[in-house]
Amino acid sequence: MLLITPRFPFPPVSGGEKWAASLAGSLAARNEISLFSFTNPGTESHQAALAMSLEARLFKKVFLLPRPSGGADKRLPSLPASYWSPEAAAKLSEAVAESGAEIAHILFSEMACYEAAIPAALPVVYTEIDSSYLYPWKSYLRETAGFKGFFKAGEFFKSRSYARRHYGRFAAATFITASDGRDIARYLATGITAVTPNAVNPAEFTPPPEFEKRPGEIVFLGHYPHYPNEDAALRLALDIFPRVKAAAGGTSLTLAGSCPTPAITALAGPDISVPGTAADIRPYLWRAQVFAAPVRYGLGTKGKILEAFAAGLPVVASKEAAAGVEGAEDSRHLLTASSDSDFAAKVARLLGDKALRERLAAEALKLVGGKFSFTGVVSTVAGIYGRVLDGR
Repeated sequence: MLLITPRFPFPPVSGGEKWAASLAGSLAARNEISLFSFTNPGTESHQAALAMSLEARLFKKVFLLPRPSGGADKRLPSLPASYWSPEAAAKLSEAVAESGAEIAHILFSEMACYEAAIPAALPVVYTEIDSSYLYPWKSYLRETAGFKGFFKAGEFFKSRSYARRHYGRFAAATFITASDGRDIARYLATGITAVTPNAVNPAEFTPPPEFEKRPGEIVFLGHYPHYPNEDAALRLALDIFPRVKAAAGGTSLTLAGSCPTPAITALAGPDISVPGTAADIRPYLWRAQVFAAPVRYGLGTKGKILEAFAAGLPVVASKEAAAGVEGAEDSRHLLTASSDSDFAAKVARLLGDKALRERLAAEALKLVGGKFSFTGVVSTVAGIYGRVLDGR
C-alpha cells in the first residue's frame, strides 16, 4: 500500500503526524508500505536522511519531495493550494507505479486533490482528520478562525466545491470522529466507512515510579505553528493562569510541545516555562498535577487530551476540545469549562482536591484504554483495506 501525507510524519511533532506515524509503523509489521510525502520547510536535509533510514527498516520505499511553492490552482482552497503542484502530481503517478501498491491511502484533506494523479484502477482510501475547513465558524486556520471566517466566505464555498470534486473518488473513508464523518458523508460515493479515532498506546504513557508530581504545576502541550494551539496557549497564559494564581497560590505553568512561535516564547517568565521542542513530552505530563486544554478552534479528537488521560493526568478542557473526545463525560472523565473564569475556577478546584484529581484520572485512563488504543485503529484500517480489495 502507498500512504500519502502532506507532511513527512517523522519525527511526529503534531497530532496528525503522530496518527500517521503510528499507523505506518503498526501496518508495516504485517504489510508492505511505501510513503509519499513532502518535507517540512527548514528540515529538508534532516528529513531526507531520516527517510533513507526508514526506507531500510520500515518502508519499502519513501518518496519525499520538497513542499510545493503553492498557488498553482486558484480553484483550490488555501490549504490544498499550498500543497498542490502539477509536478508533484506527476511524481505521485510515478510513485504508484514504482511502489507496486494495491491500494492508496490519502491522509488529510489538503492531499485529496492528488487523487486525480492515481490511476483509476487503483482503489483509494481517505482519512478525514478535521472537517472544520467546511465551516466558517469552526475553521482552525489562522486566516479564517473564529469571526474571521465570516469575512472569507468564498474560502468555504471553495472547500465544499473541492470536496464535491474529489471525495466521490474514494473507495472507502475513515474519520477521526463520527462528527467529522457526518460532515463529509454527503460528498462520498462509498458506504465503506469507519471511525478511526485519534489514539495512543496507553502503556507508553504509564508514569515510572521515580517521577514525583510538582505541587501546583499546570501543563499544556501543543505544536505551536498550528494556530489553535498557539491561541489556546496565549489564552491560558494571559487570561486563565492569572486567575488561577489569584485563587490558588504556588502555581506554575508549562507550555510544552514543539516549535514555539515567537508569541509563545515571549510568555516565558518566573512562573511560566516554555521549554521548546522536546523529543519526549511524557515527563511534562508525569510531573504536572493538571492538564489544561482551552482549545476553541478546529474539530476532531485532540490527541493531547488522550495523552494526558493515558499518563494519569486529570484534565480541564474547553467544551469545544472535550466534544472531540467521544464518550468523555463532564465531571466523570474530565472537567469542561465554558469561559475563562469558569476554566480558571475548575483548574484551581482540581489543584486543591487530590481525591477529585485521582477519581477523574482513573476514569479517564479506563476510557482511553477501552476506546482510544491504537491497536483498535490499526485493526479497523486493515479491515477497511480488506473490504476494498475484496470488492474490486
